[in-house]
Amino acid sequence: MLSIFLSTGATLLCLSSSVQAAAVKDKALRSDCEATSNWPGWSDIKHAFVFGDSYTSTGFNETLEQPTPTNPLGNPTYPGWTAANGPNWVDFLTVEYNASILLTYNLAYGGATMDSSLVAPWKPEVSSIVNQVRDQWFPTYASKPSSAPWSSENTLFAIFDGINDVGNSWWQDLSTTTALNTAIFKVYRGLVDSLYDSGARNFAFLSVPPVDRAPQSLAQSAENQAQEKADIEAWNTLLNDMAKSLKKEKPDVNVFIVDANDLFTQVLDNPASFPQTALYKNTTAFCDDYQNGTPAQDTFTPSCGVPVNQYFWLNSLHPTYPMQEVLAEGVAKQLQAGPNVC
Repeated sequence: MLSIFLSTGATLLCLSSSVQAAAVKDKALRSDCEATSNWPGWSDIKHAFVFGDSYTSTGFNETLEQPTPTNPLGNPTYPGWTAANGPNWVDFLTVEYNASILLTYNLAYGGATMDSSLVAPWKPEVSSIVNQVRDQWFPTYASKPSSAPWSSENTLFAIFDGINDVGNSWWQDLSTTTALNTAIFKVYRGLVDSLYDSGARNFAFLSVPPVDRAPQSLAQSAENQAQEKADIEAWNTLLNDMAKSLKKEKPDVNVFIVDANDLFTQVLDNPASFPQTALYKNTTAFCDDYQNGTPAQDTFTPSCGVPVNQYFWLNSLHPTYPMQEVLAEGVAKQLQAGPNVC
């Protein structure tokens, strides 16, 4: 619930807290890293290839209509098939937080894990990050076709993975998850290296959000929630380590880490941290009548208490579109600030 400050003293305290919150929000954007010649600045990025899971997917099919300046996400019709009851972060980044015309090729697939042979997805036909890169990106886009005439100097490669890898394995003992995560990140780095070998030079990696605070996890014991949280932290540590080693070994790359975990935590702790999420009234549950998504983003069912866009969670795992917009803004701000992995 949002606090209401009535006294002058409390108002001053609120203003002070807001200033502090703004400082916290912006701390990750400060970058002492010098961009290489492959990074022209966010305003000159013309293409984005995106890989991920349901937090990212819009239902794009690389064999159908391709992105154009008048239809920058290609197919399906905007905002696509998302798990946010509205646009997701890729949608918002492409059409609202872009700094120029950005053609986005979003190969993300709901339920994806890094490698299905290491962590099985919820159904066999799910396209893993391995599939998205090796079986979709390489045959379709590596050759820089006329439908996607990208170059090293004007293209961003973004990967947002780990939610399902953690979600489908966290309950195993520590030694097992440690070995599993090591194997996953070996594959992760191999995919990044293969993209690099094909000309990719600008990489954005998004950390795993605190899905231990999602309704499906809140239904578990406190011990289970703590175990999942620990696995998320371990994943995000490995992600940062990979980003640093990538930059060290390939100094011509530009590497951006977007701390999705921090952005989600800020909103879950205090929805008023961002104007887009200030309308949230419920950050711990979801309403059954809303969980499959609805055509109208402000749909209201009396039994749910508040409209769908005032719930943080659309269902047991996925946030509604206001949180997705905060994530898009966070990505754009980091890209505008410059690479933050030196």
